[in-house]
Amino acid sequence: MSFEIHDEVSAARMAGEWDALAEERAARVATRPSYALAWNRVGRGRPAVCTVRRGGRLVGLAPLHARTRFGVTALRLPAHGLGTIGTFLAADECALGDLLDGIAARNMALQLDHIDLADPLLAMLRASPRWSVDVVATEQCLTIDIAAGAGAESLRGRRTLKTLSRLERVLERAGTPVTVEVVRDPGHLARRWPDIVAVAAAADEHSGRDNFCAPPWASFSRPLLDAEARAGRLLVVGLLVGGRWRAHEIMFRTGSTVEMWIGRFHPDMRRYQPGQLLQRRITDRHDELGIDRFDYLYGTSEFKSQWANGGYRVGSVVAVPGSRPHQRWTLRAADRAADLVRPLRRATGGTLAMPPS
Repeated sequence: MSFEIHDEVSAARMAGEWDALAEERAARVATRPSYALAWNRVGRGRPAVCTVRRGGRLVGLAPLHARTRFGVTALRLPAHGLGTIGTFLAADECALGDLLDGIAARNMALQLDHIDLADPLLAMLRASPRWSVDVVATEQCLTIDIAAGAGAESLRGRRTLKTLSRLERVLERAGTPVTVEVVRDPGHLARRWPDIVAVAAAADEHSGRDNFCAPPWASFSRPLLDAEARAGRLLVVGLLVGGRWRAHEIMFRTGSTVEMWIGRFHPDMRRYQPGQLLQRRITDRHDELGIDRFDYLYGTSEFKSQWANGGYRVGSVVAVPGSRPHQRWTLRAADRAADLVRPLRRATGGTLAMPPS
């Protein structure tokens, strides 16, 4: 067994075998090189991708970066705190244990946000005598599991579906019928990207949300979407009204599960419930699309709760080597200091032009 920590250049060189390990483990998008390498080019911190090899074969990988604030360094997952669910990749329990042992041996602390509380990574951290671990449950993630042959009628009531049908008829009578368009490949994405950008800009303009289709975020999201499209794992479903792109759902596929990353609709469509119309269309076509599970990722909302029939809990994890318990307190102090300084920097247009990593 060999343990190594990679910078951006060496991490990019092993992207092929990294992606193969993620595919083998049916792992989430946030574990893939498409996600981590795109983030490393724009996010804060220094890439610190940890790997374990057995007989030269890649069997474990932690897609991490090192973030130093106020002189205190911790290893974090890419796009820390931005809603995707992360973890480590490991071919087996031994590989996962070797990853954690290698990190502990170098006296490096972990700050991991949005970790599934049922993740074997968390169980192994808690069981290991080499780590001291704090876990705080933070949020519920909602899911839809849908059987073959079923559709929206298995998730929503008759009254709701009649309302959505009525809204579609209103639009059709107005000469603007509703259709959907599925984007999977890079060329199709390039053609529809201006429409996706326009809807995102209108949707996020006064929302207080970050627009992932505009600078500086687009330098992360667009390469990610392109890479996932080339790998055949991107799924963007657009709602067209009278032939105009008015809403979309951007998703990443892992087997028959899709992670629903970003959904947006143009505000001028609000009274027609475009999110509901789009979700119904996607749900009714799930067999054709090869989907039996929709993962809404981090957070709950009224919309998600109306459709979901399952879910899981996620939390924030702080883990420090047992030999250095004081790191927990220094990390906490650095976090508090950053929380105090961040509003001041934003107010003065300072160095927080890029989001925290």
